[in-house]
Amino acid sequence: MAVNSRSLVSLLTLLPLLLTWTSTSTSAFETIENPFVGGDPENGWKWLPPVPTADLHLKWPVTGTNSVMPVYQSSGLDKSAVTRAIIVPGGKASLSTYSPRDSWSYWITIKNILSYSAEVDPSINASTISIMSPVFLASVDIEQGAGNATQLYWSKSGWFSGTYAEGPHADDKISSFQVLDDLVAHYADKEKYPNLQVCCRCVVLYLDSHPKARIILIIVKEIIFAAHSAGAQFFQRYAAMRIPTKDDSIIHYIPANPGSFLWLVEDRPAPNDSCPNVDRYKYGLSSGYPGYSTGNIKKIGREGVVERYRSRNIHYAQGTADHGPGDLTCQGITQGSTHLERGENFLDMLNANGGMPSNQTIDWIKGVSHQNDKMFNSTALRTRMFISATGPSTGTRPQSKREVIARTSGFRQVRRELD
Repeated sequence: MAVNSRSLVSLLTLLPLLLTWTSTSTSAFETIENPFVGGDPENGWKWLPPVPTADLHLKWPVTGTNSVMPVYQSSGLDKSAVTRAIIVPGGKASLSTYSPRDSWSYWITIKNILSYSAEVDPSINASTISIMSPVFLASVDIEQGAGNATQLYWSKSGWFSGTYAEGPHADDKISSFQVLDDLVAHYADKEKYPNLQVCCRCVVLYLDSHPKARIILIIVKEIIFAAHSAGAQFFQRYAAMRIPTKDDSIIHYIPANPGSFLWLVEDRPAPNDSCPNVDRYKYGLSSGYPGYSTGNIKKIGREGVVERYRSRNIHYAQGTADHGPGDLTCQGITQGSTHLERGENFLDMLNANGGMPSNQTIDWIKGVSHQNDKMFNSTALRTRMFISATGPSTGTRPQSKREVIARTSGFRQVRRELD
């Protein structure tokens, strides 16, 4: 049964009515706490912690190599009942050059939000949603004991650019993007997950004017890539680089507050003539593509990559208070001075070059800074992750300082606004 997901837009505008999430609500479920983990991200983790309600697969197979990798995945689920999959990686420490590679923490965050969402919204069935978090180890993690000699490892930050693994067998040339391809193939396997397909849920709304009104909400099969910060960079670039397969239509990407973007055009909103390689990957599309994509891009060219990117289901999410500097390289700064400004500039670039694609959206998460838990715990992202990724953009773009100046008269009033 084929369903046009755009037909859901008018219905999804009512979804916030279903999610009456408040900070004072009591909860029957037990919150999973972040475990203590020996070591640190700079010198290496000493172990991968067990997580309640998650299976830690230490030998997850990867196509093209005998090496394996660790993966956290929801435990105790009946695969035949699973209708949605959420894939979330670790993030990156603020104001840091390294990645904490804390996949367990991000898995726990999504799991806690799902558990509470299912408690307050009867249309969400947590037993039908599988959460997965791949662990992209670094060599220091292997040395300190969190990994072993059979597991793939990358440089501390290379994994979120799609680079090849550094070991244990570099000649295997395993890109972190290849790992994501394999995770999609896992969930798209109809023998493993026969009901990760089109399904229906009946959402009952009782409105004052129509006390017997009922709305049938059609939920399409979806694999959700949801990520924050470095993970958001990872997924935004993967959306452009991913080699097409028959499963592309069911994949949705939610990059929240990325530190920088893969830019689609040569121009930058804050150009710097002294900064080299501004349009080279991972910041642009002129050259330097990861090995995963080189052959494909030779065939389709830059224009083909841009066309493909615009066809992907991407749901940008920006915290309106995220004024952190993010990527401190000169290439990153040519995109804007903060996480928020880069997100705004990227959307302006899309609109100026063909318009915002109809299958892409933006959620402005009011008052949230660089906080992955508050971003994922917003009504907009809970809806996209647990009910349907397809729906209209939400929130209000913050007023820029330039707009404030243009609309205000008098020095004192302008100064007060900017302060």
